[in-house]
Amino acid sequence: MAVIERISVKALPIETSNQFVATFNVPTPGQYDYGIAANQNQVMIARLNPNFVYLIDRVSFSASVPEGVYLESVNVQPQFRLSLRQTQYGIYPRPLPGVNYKDNLEWRFWFWTEKHNDQLLVTLTGSLNQVAATVGVAAITANLSLVVYEENNLDIIKHIKEQTAPWAGEFYRHG
Repeated sequence: MAVIERISVKALPIETSNQFVATFNVPTPGQYDYGIAANQNQVMIARLNPNFVYLIDRVSFSASVPEGVYLESVNVQPQFRLSLRQTQYGIYPRPLPGVNYKDNLEWRFWFWTEKHNDQLLVTLTGSLNQVAATVGVAAITANLSLVVYEENNLDIIKHIKEQTAPWAGEFYRHG
């Protein structure tokens, strides 16, 4: 039996827009490096309620330069990682790669936490080279937008938790 691929009409949508700034020459000379402290486990996507389940439904990614310039600039492929604040545990086994711009990409993923006052965080790593089109550009801002639903229907919550294999639970929840 598969995990339910729908949400109830009472699910709370949480739309986010998260920005990450890479300044030229900081900290890596000749690059726009996203691997700075401000982009590491600091950007909060949402506050999480214990024992509710959450569905990441849609993902959009872009930057403050045209996509062709971004692609030409990639030095170390930018990657987004999602984690829970209280445990710093990654909720998805692989990072979301910033290989190209995405607009409303369907990226369905259920997770939950059993901790009170937990938060969903996102980290961006990677770097861009300065190319002809970015000469004189002081910083390149990357934007990651997510649509997350907080499911509060107890029947759906129960079914999702029952259908998630215990051995896979470390990727879906952490208590």
